[in-house]
Amino acid sequence: MIKLLCILFITALEVFALEIPKGSSLDRRITSAPYDVNNVIRLNAKVGFVSVVEFAKEENIVNMATGFSEGWDLTAKGNLLFVTPKSLVTKVTEIETNEKGETREVEKDRTITPNQFEWKTNLVVSTNLSMYVFELNLNGDSNVFKISFFYPDREVAKLDKLVKQMEQKSEEAIVDAALNRVSVPRNWDFYMSVMSNSDSITPNYAYDDGVFTYLGFDNTKTFPSVFGYDDKQEHILNTHIKKDGNYDVLVIQKIMPQIVLRSGSKVVGIVNKGYAKNPVEKTQETSNDEMVERILQNAK
Repeated sequence: MIKLLCILFITALEVFALEIPKGSSLDRRITSAPYDVNNVIRLNAKVGFVSVVEFAKEENIVNMATGFSEGWDLTAKGNLLFVTPKSLVTKVTEIETNEKGETREVEKDRTITPNQFEWKTNLVVSTNLSMYVFELNLNGDSNVFKISFFYPDREVAKLDKLVKQMEQKSEEAIVDAALNRVSVPRNWDFYMSVMSNSDSITPNYAYDDGVFTYLGFDNTKTFPSVFGYDDKQEHILNTHIKKDGNYDVLVIQKIMPQIVLRSGSKVVGIVNKGYAKNPVEKTQETSNDEMVERILQNAK
């Protein structure tokens, strides 16, 4: 029988468990509590004192409600909630007797001082981000001046986000390093056919490294759209740009026997006469066994 009672008692504790804010090492009346949407927070107040609840800085109180609004004064300001127990004024009817012995009913105000039995209630607060549930108590021996919330789940989420951002930056740095790597020219044998009035899109030099083709332009030139030419058809090529001294280099992410540069009516044809004459032993890799591609929005 005793064992059964213990089990029932423990079960009751689990069902009605409260989060008791933990006092600081300097003053137990300055407390903190972890936020959990499923927890009820106990707030012990005292007559004549105000308690403040501090939510996250990014939170603003939207709404609040208590089961005994007549006995508690609630004031919201940003992410702060000020809680104070207050006396209750009610109307009571009394019987008065005058000098003639006549009686009459008279309504009078009666002030009820807060007490720990009748003033116990709950409080629900909603902010722009969260909802909080409190149990309000009057307890002069362990009253709380301040409750500050901390948010373990949010901190974990922030840490995860920071780690992902760092991983992304690291990957971007690797990709940038791969795309902007110093290439070793293997073939300079290129021939250009420049149409009339097309000098402004003519590269100053051209070479390939066995994998990519590199077209260097000085600051007087305009980057054209780049097309591969085979089977009497043109198709767009993936490109990116890197800086090489005084030149902006248009890197074509493959080698082609014939390339066409276009910008409006301007056309330049490029023939790679050294195509496939000096191949590399192994195709170069740019990042994690995958070809890195950066698409350039070419000027039309």
